[in-house]
Amino acid sequence: MILSKSKKALLLLALTALACTRFQTSQLALHRLLSSSYETCDISTISLPSQPILPVYSASYPGSGAQMSHYLYEALTGIESGDEWLHRGDTYDHVTIKTHYPARVHQIEGSRLMQRVILLIRSPMHALPSYHSYLWEKEQGLPDHTQRAPEETWIKWRNENFAQELTSWKNHLLYWMHEFEKEDRLVVSYERLVDPKQGPVESTRIANFLGRTEGVETLPPSQIPCVWDKVVNYKRVELDQDGNEISEEEGRKLNVNRNLYDDHGKVLAKNVQDEKAVGVKRRVKYVSHEDPSHPTQSLRDGKRNSSFTKEQLESMKSTINALRARFLSEYTLVVILTSYMEEIENELKLKL
Repeated sequence: MILSKSKKALLLLALTALACTRFQTSQLALHRLLSSSYETCDISTISLPSQPILPVYSASYPGSGAQMSHYLYEALTGIESGDEWLHRGDTYDHVTIKTHYPARVHQIEGSRLMQRVILLIRSPMHALPSYHSYLWEKEQGLPDHTQRAPEETWIKWRNENFAQELTSWKNHLLYWMHEFEKEDRLVVSYERLVDPKQGPVESTRIANFLGRTEGVETLPPSQIPCVWDKVVNYKRVELDQDGNEISEEEGRKLNVNRNLYDDHGKVLAKNVQDEKAVGVKRRVKYVSHEDPSHPTQSLRDGKRNSSFTKEQLESMKSTINALRARFLSEYTLVVILTSYMEEIENELKLKL
């Protein structure tokens, strides 16, 4: 029997939907199987460090999982992670400080002594659509990570900004790879971090790296799979001191005391806005997502928009291949970039 083009298209859509359903079911089953063997863990409090600590750069291109990794660093250490717009590097009380520099121009203030970086990367095939959804949420006045942008909006933005953003993605990676020596940077891929099998392993690598900071203690290795599971597969909710749910912004205001230190750790200035806030812990809890069909990688509702033209896919492939050739001695990065190449090549085959 010879099928018409329209019937072939409908059949392909049906098979794709069936495959996606089976994949989600298998992923859920795998998550349940793995999580049943995890040790229990308590990551409900975020405290100030017991001594001044040097924060680590938490660098990523926008749309690459910065918020999730932000929560993971806090959970692994029990110490607050900072944000480039809200916090400084010389208050010495954050385990990491998030930055999108140089993809975005703002630099962390007071960062003169920050010496190490965790570089979180994500394939541009997925980072660009995620970043666009973030911009669209802002335009619509929606909370972050709640809705994906409509497809027509994505396509318009993609066609107007693709070349610029791909160059920005590349330059971001180049900057951080060249800024720090190999022993002072940790390269992590978003894709491996959210994978049920590889995620706990990647989290252990992160814990070991953060644990090298003087004054930082990480959770025992046996608890890391549980920590990973809670951060990646559950929704984090901020609590006040009485256990009531509040916004994250309100939670951060509970810890308003920030000391400024000189290069030798001596206190230069103290914020005494609220003496009662000294040493106050932030409290959080992790709850199941309301919709169990949500993919673990994102909380956003709506159709996943990651379509690119053949020319755009070829451009991504060329960019990633050039990066791979440039960093042949960086085994971890080469493995990550190779996986991105393979995904793009598979997408190109569908364009034939």
